[in-house]
Amino acid sequence: MTHYSQRKDRSFAVIMVLLSAAFLAQSFRYPADSSQFPRFLMGVQLLFSLIFLFQQFRLPLEAKTVPGRDVLASLWPAFKVFLITSLYVLAIDRVGYFSATAGFLMGAMALFGNRRLVVMASVTACFLAVIYALFVLFMGVRLPQGLLF
Repeated sequence: MTHYSQRKDRSFAVIMVLLSAAFLAQSFRYPADSSQFPRFLMGVQLLFSLIFLFQQFRLPLEAKTVPGRDVLASLWPAFKVFLITSLYVLAIDRVGYFSATAGFLMGAMALFGNRRLVVMASVTACFLAVIYALFVLFMGVRLPQGLLF
């Protein structure tokens, strides 16, 4: 890994930590009863961003490259998770919990290779039904409402 490439990775790690922290703070603006899942996701995202940052600063700047490994290719899955989770947290406030969660689940499954629409729709519907039954019906929690629900 070149010196320039390592600096770029370190910069990316710092940006991910800052964005994750900002999105975690944003999730606390939701009503307390309905913000547990976004807080959890952003907390996990922040944790992994901090781990990534820590790993980048533990590497000496003169570290050698790993043969056959492209740095950007190795960061792409992490960036996809960061991007889709961030969009999800921002969407909850605008389109509502159920609409945003349906989009998040379908998008995440598609982004990571699932192309079977029936499976994706079934998993999403079952997850949302369990969440609705558990939180809305059983516990009486009001989830953020948006355009559709």
